[in-house]
Amino acid sequence: MLADEEFWRLVAVLGGQPEVQDDRPYERLTSVLSEEPVERIIDFAEALAFKLHQLDRRVLAQPASPGAARLSDDDFLYARCAVVVAGPTAFNAVLADATAFERFTTVEAAHAESILDVPSDAYQKVTGGEWDHVEQYDYETGSNEQWW
Repeated sequence: MLADEEFWRLVAVLGGQPEVQDDRPYERLTSVLSEEPVERIIDFAEALAFKLHQLDRRVLAQPASPGAARLSDDDFLYARCAVVVAGPTAFNAVLADATAFERFTTVEAAHAESILDVPSDAYQKVTGGEWDHVEQYDYETGSNEQWW
């Protein structure tokens, strides 16, 4: 897995604005990763999965305000992607205070789910083959048993 600093340096290529409806930052990150050895692409995927797994917490999945609808499993994953795209300050803020998560649950921020395709797209660009790597950490909703 990548060192935290290296992971966040790569994520910074996305510009820290998950609500922006633009694929170009994800394409840039894919290009940056495709210039690296395959092992680094896998390391990025592992680090991303670990960050998403860390954010997989019941307290974040529950509605922030009374009467609000619960996020679907997919929407919860996309919101966690938005936190990662926003960078380490946002990531740490959400881990420290669940109320900081709400701003990442918008329809616009859901576009950040594009980060999930970056490792496989970079791998395919480098190798011409299909991505078949399964990350060590499961990031599907409810997979972080410690926090559910």
